[in-house]
Amino acid sequence: MSELFVFGAGASHASGGTPLGKDLVWNFCRDCSKWNAVGPDLRPTEKDLEENRRDFIDFINFLPKIENRYPELSGISDKLDKAMEEGELASIDIRKGYYIDEIMEDLIRDRGYTDEVRLIKRIASQHISKTSHKSGNNFYKLFVKSLKDKTREEVAIISFNFDCLLEDDLRNGIYFDYLIEFDDIDSGRLYEPGRGIPLLKLHGSLDWRINTDTGLMTLLPVEWYKSYGGEPCIFLPHEQANQRTSQLLDEAIKFVRRTKKITFIGYSLPDYDAEDAKELFQSNIRNSTQIKVIDILEGSIDRYKKFFDKNIVDEIVCDLRKYGTVRFF
Repeated sequence: MSELFVFGAGASHASGGTPLGKDLVWNFCRDCSKWNAVGPDLRPTEKDLEENRRDFIDFINFLPKIENRYPELSGISDKLDKAMEEGELASIDIRKGYYIDEIMEDLIRDRGYTDEVRLIKRIASQHISKTSHKSGNNFYKLFVKSLKDKTREEVAIISFNFDCLLEDDLRNGIYFDYLIEFDDIDSGRLYEPGRGIPLLKLHGSLDWRINTDTGLMTLLPVEWYKSYGGEPCIFLPHEQANQRTSQLLDEAIKFVRRTKKITFIGYSLPDYDAEDAKELFQSNIRNSTQIKVIDILEGSIDRYKKFFDKNIVDEIVCDLRKYGTVRFF
């Protein structure tokens, strides 16, 4: 195989406006409130305020629970309530020790907080879903177009993202194959297993619904969250993937072992992925494999140089926002 692409949160943030780790969940109201659309000069009605509160009911329920767990965060629930009552945008500034990835690690370690974990997953799903396509998705569209005439024997993709921004281009006949067996495929989804470029979503996907009682998985339309219920099959930092999605890791290892070039895009080798990345990339990559890094965060370049000390860094581009300057092949 000629090339393997690896996408991280930075790619989806640059392309579609999805939240980065520091903002995930905490700034759900700020990013998704209807006041973002109407502007500060339009005073909300009582009906508007009630609808706004209903939209964020999971988040409203989450804050008191998290304050109870971490008393030092006391006051954020009152701040949100005040913003909701006055129709203002609620932005919550949280220091790194309380980013969702670190809270997840703490809560998962303490098995008594499973309800809080489920609540965080629901809020994260809503946050990512409602911010997708916020920035036009130009970067991913450019990337998908570059795949025209490429075969599944030449190119594969690994994504650590839950969003559905990397999607089929039906007009140009470009499709993706998740390499996972679904028990059911919704009639509104044009998907054929075995067709298209392999896209391995190692942390799950928002359009994969799982029945928590039976374990059955269904592939839904990309914007399923607007009309469907159920639990999305996603795995936040420090969660264990289920048996079916764990099999994707075995497939990923095969791709890493035989590729000639790996291009990392918007993936900063975060600490919570470090062990998985070592196992997947460091333990399986060949010394002759070339590495290319496309990222906004220049500090991540030093991580790559340290992480892949035996490999050639073929090219480094440090701004995902300059779409026209990026060449994928």
